[in-house]
Order: sequence, then structure tokens, then C-alpha cells
Amino acid sequence: MTEEERVKYYLGELYFKTNSDKLNDTTQMTVETMTPENMTPPILKDYFNKYNSSKLYRIGDLYNIPNITSYSIEDILTKKKLPEMLYKVYFNDYIRPLKETLIKYKKEKQPFLCDCCDIFYLINKYAFVKNRFSEDEKKTVILRCLNFKRHWFNYYNRPTDIPFEQKLNKLYWRGTTTGNEFKPANRFSLVTKYIDKHPDIDVGFSSVCQGNDKYKRYVKTKDDINILLKYKYILSLEGNDKDSGINWKLNSNSLVFMPRPRCFSWLMEDKLIPGFHYILINDDFSDLLEKLHWCNNNQEKCKEIVRNANKYMAQFANQTTEEAIEKRVIDLYFDKLAI
Repeated sequence: MTEEERVKYYLGELYFKTNSDKLNDTTQMTVETMTPENMTPPILKDYFNKYNSSKLYRIGDLYNIPNITSYSIEDILTKKKLPEMLYKVYFNDYIRPLKETLIKYKKEKQPFLCDCCDIFYLINKYAFVKNRFSEDEKKTVILRCLNFKRHWFNYYNRPTDIPFEQKLNKLYWRGTTTGNEFKPANRFSLVTKYIDKHPDIDVGFSSVCQGNDKYKRYVKTKDDINILLKYKYILSLEGNDKDSGINWKLNSNSLVFMPRPRCFSWLMEDKLIPGFHYILINDDFSDLLEKLHWCNNNQEKCKEIVRNANKYMAQFANQTTEEAIEKRVIDLYFDKLAI
């Protein structure tokens, strides 16, 4: 994809809006008129309340570094700061590109929408997000800088790897108990169906979180990347949203198995081609053994798919280019939604 095609992808439908269009979204709101009620999507309100999602932020409130403060409309009214977790995980990387843009437009107090947490629901607003749900109407605007370290550190700092043919001839997965049991292609179905059932399939949880204590008996080892890279085949499974390890997995010498992705991030997961960049498996994992046997009998084809995945990931390698694309996305957001 060209750089402009990627800008169009990340900006979503906002890319096609002009300043003369009437946008019934953030353009029609101010700090005074925005409230938690009119900003919260009609579903999963309890989740939003718990994690402070889908709130209003003002870049002017992020200026006093290192004493960083950021306010939602609720926080502005009550003078309460957001949890330190949001600064540490999201805003440290988020501040610089936003600050540069708003100084450029002299819009230091410009309100904007941002949903910092995991996205697995329909937002349908012009908000900055780290990933877009597959059924979203593409109003959300994807940024790379949100939770950058978690998703991109092991891509830009590629772990030591070994050639495909020297890896163990097994399928491997470890991950936490994120997501839920009703989501298609969920982690719980995989583990309960295959744990300790086949010598060439080694799956299990690395730890339990989000109150899923009943799955403690499925916890195995908590392995680092160097252990995972010893295996020819590694699974990629979404949790709350995207698989946080998919970036480095596709950039490795191992072959990625995964269901069709439903969360799309800066990686543009929906642009990945089954059978070309990865091995597609059914949402219920019923064809896992079949696909594993196929791969064992088609090793050259497997190596070709690995090379294709690596080539796909190479488009993100130049950080200067990536920052320029992200900067243009942010510039266009504020240019098109300028109040």
C-alpha cells in the first residue's frame, strides 16, 4: 500500500469529509456540551465506566510535563485526574504528536475524542483508537502511538531467531485469559479443547486475569518470546482486542496460525491474506490438526508463507516514515474537525 492509501485506511471515513460537510460528531460538541452520557456508546456502559473509556481529552491539559494531567469531561467538572495507568501505558507516547499538531493549528484547547482502552465494540464516533472493531463504521481514527511499546517493541527490537527448518515441529500458544467465552475464536475454546490432547499441540494459559479464576487449572508456563520462537508454528489469538504479539510473530521465522482477525490496528490485519501471509483456521479450531498435518507435508510452502509475512511486516520498518504517516493522520483529523 502507498503511504496515502494507509493514511486513508487509518483515518477511515473522515478522510473523505470536507470542511464544508456538517459533521454531527465532535465538531458539534464543546467541552461545555460534552457529557459522559452523550459520549458513551449504547453498549457495554459498565465496561466504559470501569475503564474510563470513550472520554473527552484536551491537549492543553497535557502540557505540564512531567506533571501530566489529562481530563475527561467528567474529570473537568469534578477536578479528578485520570488513573496513572493511562498516562504510563498510553499517553507518554501519545502526547508529542498531538502537541505538535495542535500548536501548529493554534488549537491547544481543542476538544477531541479518544478511547484508550481495548476496542472490541462499536464506537461510531470520530475518536482516536489503537484498534478498530471489524463491524465499526470506520469513523474511528487509528493511531500507532497508543500502547506503542506493548505492540511494537519486539518488532523494532527483533528477538534472536533461528531458521524455520531448525525449529520444533509443533504448534505452540501461551497467553492470558483475556476476551470472553462468547466471542468467536476465543482463547478459552482453544485451551479447553486441545490442552494436553495431542503431542504436537502445546497450548495453555500463561496467567489468569479479568476474574477468570475457573481457568487456573489450564495455566502452564509463562514463556518469553525466545521460547515461542523455538517452534515452527505459533498461534495468534485475539483477546480483548488484537493479539498483542501478532506484530512480532508475523515478523519471525515461525509460521502463524490464526482465525480470521476481527480487530484491525496500525498493522491493518484485515489486509493479511489467508494462505499467503498466515494459515487460516476455523473459529472453533476444529481444523487445527488438519492444517497442522498439511503444513508438515508442505514445508517449502510454509517457508514461502513465512517470507510473505515478513515482507508484509517490512512496510512498517522505517520509523521515520511511520511517524510521518501518523502525523498526517493527526493533522487531517484536526483540520477536518476544526471547531
